[in-house]
Amino acid sequence: MENMPRATHYGIWEIGDNIKIECYVMDNKERVLSLRGAAKSMGLVGGGSLALVRNLNSQWISPYLSNGLRDWLEKANRNNLQQYRTKAGGKFTPFGADIFVDLCKAYVDAKHNGDLKMESQIAVADKLYAIMTAFAKTGLSAVIDEVTGYQYDREKDELQKLLSKYVSEELMPWAKRFPDEFYKQMFRLKGWTYTGSNRPQYVGKLTNQYIYDQLPDGVLEELKQKTPRNKKLHQSLTESVGVPHLDKQLQKTIGLMQASDTWEEFEMLFDKAMAQANREKNGGSSYE
Repeated sequence: MENMPRATHYGIWEIGDNIKIECYVMDNKERVLSLRGAAKSMGLVGGGSLALVRNLNSQWISPYLSNGLRDWLEKANRNNLQQYRTKAGGKFTPFGADIFVDLCKAYVDAKHNGDLKMESQIAVADKLYAIMTAFAKTGLSAVIDEVTGYQYDREKDELQKLLSKYVSEELMPWAKRFPDEFYKQMFRLKGWTYTGSNRPQYVGKLTNQYIYDQLPDGVLEELKQKTPRNKKLHQSLTESVGVPHLDKQLQKTIGLMQASDTWEEFEMLFDKAMAQANREKNGGSSYE
């Protein structure tokens, strides 16, 4: 198909000593990985991308698949995956950055819940956890921008465009956004008694630190400026981009909380993820 998206930027994302993933930015600004690279990053053998499809069709992982992953898997099963063009004109099968984040989360959540019984399954989950911590701070799109060099070619006002994707012009109607599990886990690790409603003021500070501060730079400040005092910050997020990103950060943080026995252990896991992401952002040794 002549109108298929074409890569404008390309790079190899190296994590540790043996994980290398091909990354692309397309002419429609979409950030993607190669499907083959995504499969290789998991250490799958016997068919590469086909092995990934077989894994996702397994019954044990099914409860953890996001709607996006299910839609992708349905297309894969029908042999109906779109192909994109490289800069040189070749073709590759893309795997969207958002879908890859969902893939990491599915395996990590399955491991945390004790649903991975085989060593090979646990090994895949461990690899994906290492990858997930590598982009926990800046987001996978920012990692792709860096490794492909696209960060130097972005439009100067692209940050403002990004903010507009996260912060809605009209406050979204009130909806319960933070699940009770987030607060239950926080209170458990802090040794506080959870009542469901009365929360120390300090909870708001922790929420900003571990959730809102993990959105792209500038989003929290924009939310504080736009949100009236009688409203919640998340009510100013856009439903198309801001809310989904918030939800993913919530689920990721809840997963780290559930995996921890103490607040100190949770902080260690969280800080480890942030430190690794910051080293990558600043050109440190984590890519070597």
